[in-house]
Amino acid sequence: MIDVEQIGKREKCSARQVNMTISLAFLAPDLVRAALEGRQPRGIGVERLRDSSAEWSGRFEALGLNAQ
Repeated sequence: MIDVEQIGKREKCSARQVNMTISLAFLAPDLVRAALEGRQPRGIGVERLRDSSAEWSGRFEALGLNAQ
């Protein structure tokens, strides 16, 4: 089994970066789209998205975004 340390070494990044990227895979598609289109409110970056509620509707509310 491969772990985040091995992935980080292979991708030339830290295990922390690997973990952050993995956690973004569980975002609601609308949140990813908002981030890609630059529609997220100022000050909301990757860490804030990653640390937001696990429930998708709770994430939208906490981030001040409207679900599409």
